[in-house]
Amino acid sequence: MRLKFMVLIVSAFLFALPIVFQKISNGGFPSIEAAGKREIPGKWKRWRDFVSEFFRYPLPPMGEAPKSYKGAERSLLPERCGSCHPEQYKQWRTTLHARAMSPGTYGQLVDMWKANPEGAQSCNECHAPLAEQQKRAKFGAGPAANWRKNPVHDPELEMHGLACASCHVRNWRVHGPRKKETSEGVDDTISKGPHAGVERTLFFSRSEFCMRCHQHAFPGPNGKSIQNTYNEWKNSLWGREGVSCQSCHMPGRAHLWRGIHDEDMTQGAVQIDVRVGAEAHGEIVTAEVELTNSGAGHYFPTYITPSVDVITELEDKDGRSIPGSRQINVIERKLSPDFSREIYDTRIPPQKSVTFRYRRGRAESAARLRVRVHVRPDAFYYNFFIEFLKNPTISSLSRKLIMQARDIAAASSFDIYDERFELKN
Repeated sequence: MRLKFMVLIVSAFLFALPIVFQKISNGGFPSIEAAGKREIPGKWKRWRDFVSEFFRYPLPPMGEAPKSYKGAERSLLPERCGSCHPEQYKQWRTTLHARAMSPGTYGQLVDMWKANPEGAQSCNECHAPLAEQQKRAKFGAGPAANWRKNPVHDPELEMHGLACASCHVRNWRVHGPRKKETSEGVDDTISKGPHAGVERTLFFSRSEFCMRCHQHAFPGPNGKSIQNTYNEWKNSLWGREGVSCQSCHMPGRAHLWRGIHDEDMTQGAVQIDVRVGAEAHGEIVTAEVELTNSGAGHYFPTYITPSVDVITELEDKDGRSIPGSRQINVIERKLSPDFSREIYDTRIPPQKSVTFRYRRGRAESAARLRVRVHVRPDAFYYNFFIEFLKNPTISSLSRKLIMQARDIAAASSFDIYDERFELKN
């Protein structure tokens, strides 16, 4: 059960790979140090207070919508939010946030809600955090506490995963970042207009807003949390300069959150240089493949789920691989099956490089050297789903969903580099 819990505890929006490095100006937020020394407009004065209050879990039910709310205002469904915020809704629908309650996630929760409701709710903390998204709720405290059907559960809302309200609504009060045009030090919170106004805070624009789901609070093997993205960012040049997660993953406040599953985003995170040795035109083929994490404000890749394969091999004139010439170097963080031990961590820290050296005897039919960088965003999940399906006790619905998730994970791979270098006779 521990394996299920660890797999689910962080959402699939993992793997953020920033590609833009820009200083934050008037529309951004002050540095961590500066924020603690100046007056912060709005309800919260410290980001720690904001995070602990806004993301306290389990989130309380919204309750009955205020009588002044009309029509779409009375709904927590994303499509109703989209009736007034069409662009944000259109963007959100394309994201992993919208698919946080994926077949792989729901396929595990189907049985977990019955066998381990506390574990299921912990998974939902990031995948579907609203009280209205929980199938069961805990009543009472101490030894007398028990789990029963959640009276406010909304099945339709549950399947929307990280819905708009997950980040923007608490007790029917709408929250968001301050307006772009608002001067620093001005509180632009309002209490009139649609949904009785907006509670605005600059902490929506800080990396700490993302920390609740993208940083484990508990330690992991080798002194690193299993989900360690926020700490990786904090210790990077991006973190020291105050370039937030949102700067790259929500450019222009777009609700896109592109990451390791996006080919363009991933391609922009690393610089790839291939140097073919002079002796490659003789009997020995040598090359150096260098990857530089020039664009990600955290490790490339972050988290334990993705794997990046650097594949170097010789081909004949018809493009067929020469047997025995293939070399695969893997970039990933590999943990033991029970997550207690780090087997290796070959990921690339921000602003750092790694070089793989290739040396093979040249077969007579070898005509070119091929170098490919192959990204498997769901490498860990794919293997996990295969093992999960070996359990004979899972329900038929769980098995069906996990099989679907396995196929989705297998189809998520892509190349960010594929070049051939001709060898002289």
